Amino acid sequence: MKAATPPGWAGLVSRAAPGGFAALPPCRVVYDLSWNNLISAGSAEVTMRQAGAFQVAKAQAGTTGFARRLWRYDCVMSSVIERGTLRARYLEHSETDDRETISYQAAFSSSQVTTESVLTPKKGAEKKSAAICPYGPVDDLQSAILYVRSHPLKAGDAITRVVQPFDRPYLVTFSVAGREKRKVRGTAHDTIKLDVKIRKIDRKTLALGSFKKMRKATIWVSDDAWRLPVEAHADIFVGFISAAITKREALTGTDAITSLPKSMTR
Repeated sequence: MKAATPPGWAGLVSRAAPGGFAALPPCRVVYDLSWNNLISAGSAEVTMRQAGAFQVAKAQAGTTGFARRLWRYDCVMSSVIERGTLRARYLEHSETDDRETISYQAAFSSSQVTTESVLTPKKGAEKKSAAICPYGPVDDLQSAILYVRSHPLKAGDAITRVVQPFDRPYLVTFSVAGREKRKVRGTAHDTIKLDVKIRKIDRKTLALGSFKKMRKATIWVSDDAWRLPVEAHADIFVGFISAAITKREALTGTDAITSLPKSMTR
């Protein structure tokens, strides 16, 4: 399935090859998540490892403490990215709350994204579905981060990409607001401030719409060799959510190597 004509917004998409900033080496990064700046709501851990010609990002996150008593939530994700082009190739994601588990498998090509979904409720029958977004190439969340960090990120620069973090695509613009010193969990960081604008894309018609669940978002990326988010704020429909880095470390030796997801290779 392929769109007959490019959508009107296609000209906004940044199509340059990845920039010249040094590639991200294998590493592990840990974040603390909070809600409304009052409650420590959860944690997230992301690892980036090598698998031949690919980079594999694996992430796990979940609510903790008091927030978990209000809302039990866990998710795991694997993202496969071409090392040279930084293009997303495959994504699998699963999230579980008190009511259900939903899992996605998305295959990315140069012209479309094919997504298979499985919904498993606590009570009731399992439901499977499949969908095709007739547009490409598309990033997943991890490949978008790698692509953006590869560029100079000068004040005033803007990078727009089509991003599918789970099962639906969005048009995302990262605008460089400037550089600033920011203290995160007691540690001062030189950062690059990115303002993020997100718009929904109908995956059947490719029509563009507003994303009411997220009013605005800001990401502070470390202005150093890591070039990774150290803090992020998002004003969403349930309140103000933030993430703050608590640990980052390089991985070496066998810790830096992984295998491709079995569901991708079978």
